[in-house]
Amino acid sequence: MTRLFAAVLVLGLALSLTWAQERPTFGRGTANLPFEVVTVDGKTGWKVTGRGTVSLDDVLGGLANATGLRVSFSADAMEARRTTLSYIAPDTGMTLSNAELAAYTGELLGGQGMTLVGFTTGSAKVARIEEAASFAIMVGEAELGAMHPAEWVTFSASFVHLSPRAASSALSLYRGADMTVVGHESGAVLTGRAERVRTAARLLREMDKPAAAGQMVRTYDLPDGVKADSARALLGSLFPGEVTEVQNIETRVTVTTRHQPRVTSYGSLAGNRLIVAASPQDHTLVAQALASMK
Repeated sequence: MTRLFAAVLVLGLALSLTWAQERPTFGRGTANLPFEVVTVDGKTGWKVTGRGTVSLDDVLGGLANATGLRVSFSADAMEARRTTLSYIAPDTGMTLSNAELAAYTGELLGGQGMTLVGFTTGSAKVARIEEAASFAIMVGEAELGAMHPAEWVTFSASFVHLSPRAASSALSLYRGADMTVVGHESGAVLTGRAERVRTAARLLREMDKPAAAGQMVRTYDLPDGVKADSARALLGSLFPGEVTEVQNIETRVTVTTRHQPRVTSYGSLAGNRLIVAASPQDHTLVAQALASMK
């Protein structure tokens, strides 16, 4: 009798453990964040201090509590729901405002090959980076300029003078920068974080300009009393130009524009003359400008 009772007890305990393991997991109602929850400008923010780890569920729960976002997973990202994310912050602490929480969460997700898409719409989706393009928000020129830097967007850039081959070569700078580029005959479709897409679109706009005509060199006799230095200063102010430079340092692309006169002039050693290199169209204007100095 004692053995039978013991066997029934053991069987009951085994069934209880099996039921506990297989039953649905209900929400805890609170997120176990290792960050200090603070108030910044009247809204909930986080103060992140030191180094550590946080579970994906906890950081997303903390994000939802602070911002009111509805958060979901793509089918592929759901497999990584139990992932642990690493964070590093100054020992003195780093305070994040409410508006920065979604972008910071996306940064943490990036370490595990994931990202946060659509958070500016009130409904954020956790997705694998390679599938983020399928959830990105389609935007136009004006919307792109106003979009949150960390939001994933799709933007269609059109060309007028730029060839698809030249565009493809320029956009190869963004390989490894979490941006998808699909080229076509009259433009390219760019998908990625808004900050990256804006930079790429700016690069394409700078490149999409009429090809400069070939320069010609001519010598001009300066009017009596006009010095070469004065004539050169005049031409430099009348014909300003811009040169665009692109740098790619570890997938971080920067586009800078510096000013450079499109007409180059030199004083001649023989007589009061000016040697000018310019396009045929600009030479017509150069002659008129120098004649006006009489």
